[in-house]
Amino acid sequence: MMSMPLRILIVEDDRNSREVLTELLSDEGHTVDACPAAAKALAQLETTTYDVLLTDLVMPGMSGIELVRIGRTSAPHMRCFVMTGLHPVGDDPDVRWIQKPIDFDHLLERLGN
Repeated sequence: MMSMPLRILIVEDDRNSREVLTELLSDEGHTVDACPAAAKALAQLETTTYDVLLTDLVMPGMSGIELVRIGRTSAPHMRCFVMTGLHPVGDDPDVRWIQKPIDFDHLLERLGN
């Protein structure tokens, strides 16, 4: 499966989704931090280096796309995945899309690439 453990930041306003993703990715051996909102995630990004940002698209305050763009300024090598139940519109070179409901095996495969 995974070649090496990743440090992952999950940003998801839905508590149940956030907790499930945190548990599943932790069980795979990754170090996972989770935030309910983009503002808290930005504070985490200032103090911790992450390999992966996994964020919801639609959240109160700031969208996942905005979070990716701001987060990338301080962490240009961080891989960014945006989760959405909507069909992604347009191409953004900084974003990899993850369709909701999340297929966990597909997510693991994407994280491994």
